[in-house]
Amino acid sequence: MRAGKSTFSKALVATHPNFERLSLDNILAAKHGIYNVDYAPEKYSEYLDEAAEECLARLKRLLTEENRDVVFDRAFWNKPDRDEAKSLIESLGARWVLVYLKAPDKATLWQRICRRREIEVNADCAYQITPDILDMYWSGFEEPVDEGAIMVDTSAPSST
Repeated sequence: MRAGKSTFSKALVATHPNFERLSLDNILAAKHGIYNVDYAPEKYSEYLDEAAEECLARLKRLLTEENRDVVFDRAFWNKPDRDEAKSLIESLGARWVLVYLKAPDKATLWQRICRRREIEVNADCAYQITPDILDMYWSGFEEPVDEGAIMVDTSAPSST
């Protein structure tokens, strides 16, 4: 949520051609379009679940059949979600690397959310984040502690 996940993952893929970027938002947009433009907000949860299933299927195929490196562009906001993904990835014989893009503060995230939506609405920012939703995500986020994460400070202003 504007910590820089999509920017980081796209840059990584651009500089490492063997990497494949997996994004729930992009899978969802490819199938159904943009939130509240091409489909009703009431369908979001259903479509997100569908995209998550497809994302996991692609992840398994990329790691086992195509021997590709994968950038999983996902928030992984809680430890159980991270643990589940790590377990799956390692069970497929791949190496898990968690990159934690540390946001400076909630106010900065809100500024980034607003600025991004002013520039354009695309798959990476289609879901409309309100101040209440940001509060929910901010208060529910579980910082990765003792998980071997590579921490990247995202305090510097971005162009998007």
